Amino acid sequence: MKINSLRFQDTFQSWGFEKINFFNLTLLVGISGVGKTQILKGILGVKDIASGKSLNGIKWHIEFETFNQSNYKWEGEFEKLENKSFVHYLRNEEDNKLKPKILIEKLFLNNDLIVEKKDGTIYFESKKMPKLSFEKSLISIFKEEEKIKPAYNAFKKIVFRDHTNKEEILELYSLIDINLLKQKYKTLKEIQESDLDTNIKLACVYDNLPDIFAKIKDSFISIFEQVEDVKIAPIEDNNLPSFYLDEPILQIKEKGIWISQNRISSGMLRTFLHISEMLLWSKGTVILIDEFENSLGVNCIDILTEDLIFENDQIQFIATSHHPYIINKIPYEYWKIINRKGGQISTYDAKDFKLGDSRHERFMNLINLPKYQEGIATN
Repeated sequence: MKINSLRFQDTFQSWGFEKINFFNLTLLVGISGVGKTQILKGILGVKDIASGKSLNGIKWHIEFETFNQSNYKWEGEFEKLENKSFVHYLRNEEDNKLKPKILIEKLFLNNDLIVEKKDGTIYFESKKMPKLSFEKSLISIFKEEEKIKPAYNAFKKIVFRDHTNKEEILELYSLIDINLLKQKYKTLKEIQESDLDTNIKLACVYDNLPDIFAKIKDSFISIFEQVEDVKIAPIEDNNLPSFYLDEPILQIKEKGIWISQNRISSGMLRTFLHISEMLLWSKGTVILIDEFENSLGVNCIDILTEDLIFENDQIQFIATSHHPYIINKIPYEYWKIINRKGGQISTYDAKDFKLGDSRHERFMNLINLPKYQEGIATN
């Protein structure tokens, strides 16, 4: 999937943004509180709608493409329920009778209207359908139809990474038979295309694809030169509970001593996760990264931003940052300048401004640009 553009309005919480055009790599830049994270939340909101969830007062228009050369346009609007006790994101609670209904919705494939909701009726390829849910999106309802299934699957490839929170890479698998999964997913393509969490993918790679794991390990060690080796294996400790002894755990070796995941710094864990996922995400994945720089050292930022630049032909990245090094590192033609007036978020392409020739000059001119400096206006 590649998101080409999105327009999003939340009339219940009174915020939104006009049409934003996205690149294969888009860096959202602006002062804190200007709305960078809200743009990512808008994308996640549309993903929720595609999965069948009800979002109160949401209006959206998204244009995206899949890797089978299909171009989709999808738009719609939920009613706004004013009940102050209403939970904004209902997420399919079956016992809640306050679910908002979709007032109007259209899905286009290669500019042809294939399904729509209007005037209380659903039409599929111009044919009137029997009464179906108006609380769920058309993509969710018709997800098994040949023309709509690729769109439904495309939204499942949107992944959110929040580097403001500590991310655990490998968790206990007490309810999962890891050995069965290792037998099922043996090739890189099978692992990439699976819906497995990254932690399980890594366990499969470690046992089945030693060359791929070596590539991950070598990249990690090139950043943290004090690391001598990396493995994903049960911890050899007779003092641990028996159920823990068979669990594959990330471990790094420093000065001849193996260090288990719980004693590895959060920055190193995030870096290992990022390097791994760059190889293990499938073609067409859309990665949303909030505050990319948080808890990463300068040496990590250097290498990982290069990954964003050079790996963006098959994977789309939409990231937020206000870190000077990251903004400097990523070419300015990928920058989107964000500002906000009240609840309305606006974006501007940095390449439309005369920011200079060198990276340093462009960054200095960026932070002195009126659109950047004004940041947030109250009206």
